[in-house]
Amino acid sequence: MSRVARLIQFQAVFIAEQTQPLDDVQAMREAYGAVATTEERLLERAARLAPQLGLDKAMASGRERLIVVALLAAGLVGLLSYGLVFNVVGHDRRINAMAALVAVLGPHFLSLLLWLAALLLGGSGGGLAKGLLNLSTRLPGLGGQASRLLLRATLAVMARSSGLTAWLFGLMTHLVWSLAFVFTLLGLLFAFSFLSYQLTWETTILDGETFARFARAAGRLPALFGFATPAVDHLLDGHGDHRAWAIWLLGCTLVYGLGLRLVLVLVSGLRAWRLLKGLALQDGSDPYVRRLMERFDALQPVQLLDAESPLVKPPAPARNTAGFSAGLALVGFELPDSQAWPPIAEWPPALLAARSDGSVADKRQLLERLQQLQPALLLLVCNAAASPDRATERFLRAARSHARQNALLLAGAAEHEASTQRWQEWLAQIEFETVFTDSAEAAAWAQAGVRAHG
Repeated sequence: MSRVARLIQFQAVFIAEQTQPLDDVQAMREAYGAVATTEERLLERAARLAPQLGLDKAMASGRERLIVVALLAAGLVGLLSYGLVFNVVGHDRRINAMAALVAVLGPHFLSLLLWLAALLLGGSGGGLAKGLLNLSTRLPGLGGQASRLLLRATLAVMARSSGLTAWLFGLMTHLVWSLAFVFTLLGLLFAFSFLSYQLTWETTILDGETFARFARAAGRLPALFGFATPAVDHLLDGHGDHRAWAIWLLGCTLVYGLGLRLVLVLVSGLRAWRLLKGLALQDGSDPYVRRLMERFDALQPVQLLDAESPLVKPPAPARNTAGFSAGLALVGFELPDSQAWPPIAEWPPALLAARSDGSVADKRQLLERLQQLQPALLLLVCNAAASPDRATERFLRAARSHARQNALLLAGAAEHEASTQRWQEWLAQIEFETVFTDSAEAAAWAQAGVRAHG
């Protein structure tokens, strides 16, 4: 997923959480363990919360909306091209050369002036684009709450960069006009190749010199590309070179129409790309972002800052020395819903097989159950993608005080090597000796332990 898409996803989650905060305990831990920087953690958290809002499916269906928009644009190009060609050759076999050129290029220059005015005067230039996007979310099978949420998020992200919407909308319109001019030139070329037309100069109130000046001025730039302006005098007396004037008309359309639009496609594309590349996450002073950053900071495990001062460990909870039962307890701590339970099918029979969601009440109830059972073996299963914190340490210390032998399995370790290494270093600090990264090895340890204590 591109960075812009991730920013839009984050903005959509931000908008949704303004009315109803999401359940993000697991997403916070997974995001903290998956990436290193705060900004990436914020984006990762949003990605993990996206399925709760249906944003993942809505973004996937965005490709369908792009197809619909492309079909609409194709229809617009077809109508535009037909209109331009019809204005030139659709009436009779006598064509007023100057009127034909104005008919082909007039709408093109008018739309160009409107876009430039919006760009120079600070307007967004994206009112029509916003309307089209909004319409696409209301089409049957393509709309929905998640789609409208993404639309709001997209417009909010685009608004962070001044002029971005105008440049993107300009890029779209320049592409449409470029395609229209391609088909217009093909239509004119076909008409001039297989039908006979007479290009003339006709007027009621203007004199011939007006047309002469217009023809020479319009032909200067095309002449640089090999489209010479024919002698105007012969056209004025009705004996002009009709073939040469047809080529002049094609050359002006090519240079002032298609050529200019292609240059603007390149300029708009480069400008939009730079503005998109410069898009950033919301300001860190925003209360929402600041609150999330503080919560990520709270997940940071305690580290030894002074090498000469030994790390002071909290005293271990008192162990019950009266005796342990002969069974196995299997406890999953803050595992994602997608994690299979138990982690492997070949587990020996267990006195207790439970999962904790990390809430205070759930942890208290689970620790009380362990205290009652006093199992000989306790296997704790943690999510390797998450990151350990003080709450995790307190639970592990309390849980292992109720069993004779303890081990910990890092579920999903193969897919999260960096996070697994961080877990192993942290577990070594709290003196948790038996750690598995493979569920089969953990199952073998449990089976051997049950036989030994049976």
